[in-house]
Amino acid sequence: MFAVLLALTAWISSGDIIVPAAAETLHKVLASPLVEEGSEADGCTPAISGFGGPSAWQVRVERLLLDGKALVEVTREADPNRFPLCIADLPVAKNAEVELSFVAHEGRVARAAGIVLRFADPQDFYVVEADALAGGVHFVRIVNGERREISGRPAALAAGRAHILTIRAVDENFAVSLDGKALFEARDSGIAVPGRFGVWSRADSLTSFGDLFITILD
Repeated sequence: MFAVLLALTAWISSGDIIVPAAAETLHKVLASPLVEEGSEADGCTPAISGFGGPSAWQVRVERLLLDGKALVEVTREADPNRFPLCIADLPVAKNAEVELSFVAHEGRVARAAGIVLRFADPQDFYVVEADALAGGVHFVRIVNGERREISGRPAALAAGRAHILTIRAVDENFAVSLDGKALFEARDSGIAVPGRFGVWSRADSLTSFGDLFITILD
C-alpha cells in the first residue's frame, strides 16, 4: 500500500518525513549561443497577433544576457496593435512558473517584452507584458482576438538594462514579479486549459529576449 501511495503521488521519503518530489525547471533555449548571429529562431515558431505582416525573429549578440546571444524581432512595424510572437512547441501545461530575461533597447511606440502562456493560437492566450516606454507591467487575456487587461502596475523599467520577468500561474491564480520582487497578483478563469509558452513583442520594440525557464506545476 505504501509503495502504491508513492507511485501515485510521486513523493519521496527522507527519514521519517515524506516530502513532494521537486518540480523540474525546463530551460527552453530560444537563441542558442552555438548558432551564428542573424540565424532564424531555432527554439520557437514565429506568429503574429493583432494586425500587420508576419513576424521575423533572429539571433543577435546581446552582452547583457547570460549566454551572450538573444532572440530579437526584426521587422519592427510601428503599429501599436501588432504583437509578434515566437511560440515553443513544448512543453504544454496549464500551471507553471515562467521566467524570462530581456533587454528593451529602443522603440518609439513601445519597448516591450512579454511571456506568453496557455497559448492555443494567436487569438487565444495569456500574456504578461513589461514595457519600458510605458513604465509598467500588465497581465492580459486574449480570447477570440479580443484583448482584456486583467491587472497591472507601474514598474521601474530601464531601456538598455537587463530585467527578469516572472509569472506563476496556478489554476485561476497568477502572480507576477520583476527582478525578483513581487509586483501584483490576479485572478482570472477565462482560459482554463493547458497551452504552450512563448515570447511576445509589440510594434517597433527592439528587445533582446533570453531563454525561457519553465517550471511545470501541474
